[in-house]
Amino acid sequence: MSQFLRMVNSLEEAARVLPRWPKRKVEGPSGGGSGSAVLVNVSGLDLAREVHAVLVSWCDQVAEQRGVLGLDPELSSWVQTPSGSWVATGGNTGEVVRWLRGHAGWLVEQPWYIDEMWPELLELRRKVRGLMGLWQPSRSMRDLVVEAATSGGTLEEMREVARARRAEG
Repeated sequence: MSQFLRMVNSLEEAARVLPRWPKRKVEGPSGGGSGSAVLVNVSGLDLAREVHAVLVSWCDQVAEQRGVLGLDPELSSWVQTPSGSWVATGGNTGEVVRWLRGHAGWLVEQPWYIDEMWPELLELRRKVRGLMGLWQPSRSMRDLVVEAATSGGTLEEMREVARARRAEG
């Protein structure tokens, strides 16, 4: 349960800071002077909205399956899709996360948590870290690169070694 709580807390923080996260510098002309600076990181804002929407959808699923009162719709801004369904496009992510934390004990015991929810949250975190420039390769990938560099072998040879090790257990 603590892993889930750390995850939703980090996504809450990301949704708060992403719209103001500094954009990466791009070489070459920007097409505008200092008066044309954009104060909002549009990619960050879009990702913050995606984080909010995903968390709201999980709140809806929890409320439906538990038979409890769901989120107050006023916590989110909504847009209707061409198919007629409504999607949260932003809002008070802090309150959404607070609601999820209140159901964390029940939530992590559900069969869909590991197979559906957790992978979706991991993917969101990967996107957040990528946009913020905080992505780090996995430990196994770092170990593989170090081993390849020190042994003089190619990366493909190291991948074969890694596959064999995983197969051996």
